[in-house]
Amino acid sequence: MELRNYKADYYINKIKNHEHFSLTRWGDGEWFCATGRQGANCDKHTYFPEMSIGLNNALRDDKGYYKAIWDKNHGQIKNNLRIIIPHLERINPNIDWVNANIWEQLAINGEMGDLVSALESVNFVIVSNANKRSLPVKHVDYVEVPVVNCFLEKERIKKDMVAMTEKYDDVVFGMSASMATNVIVDELYPLIGEKCSMIDFGSIWEPFVGNNNRSYHREYKSIKL
Repeated sequence: MELRNYKADYYINKIKNHEHFSLTRWGDGEWFCATGRQGANCDKHTYFPEMSIGLNNALRDDKGYYKAIWDKNHGQIKNNLRIIIPHLERINPNIDWVNANIWEQLAINGEMGDLVSALESVNFVIVSNANKRSLPVKHVDYVEVPVVNCFLEKERIKKDMVAMTEKYDDVVFGMSASMATNVIVDELYPLIGEKCSMIDFGSIWEPFVGNNNRSYHREYKSIKL
């Protein structure tokens, strides 16, 4: 599986230059759900059958936004290649994947400044659970999602995001809504993808609001923005 290794600056410059783009990231939870595993991910988000359908629709239909995955030697992917590769060969072997670890590396290296400055220069709207309201990054608005099982409120979240694009120009959505993010972005992209950016930031913000729920969070050199 070949990746285009765009650095974080590639996307940060797009934000600064008001060039709209969307990006979703595909880790082990997305793959487990897409391939039909039962149960839930490490954050207790259930692998709903309907979400599996949505994830596979996103894989099957290339709408033109960036899909990111970790390098094959990364634990999230290395340990699961035996299910990922056959699944992609059946669904869509031609996805032009990009590198997914860009935001984590910025955070680990204490180099979040340029990203934060870029986000604060546009109409940044956070899409996450309530704890990100205290995130020390200036944002114009907020779409709140449940702490667990965001997917159950997918249609309401989509409706709220569409409303934000009608309320503000040049919106950049910072998405932290677990596996539902991938389905929401895919379903909204044909509707609003040309007038906003939808960026999957995953869990990078957690240490900045007092949580360390990923092993890599303990590697952060700084938790100040």
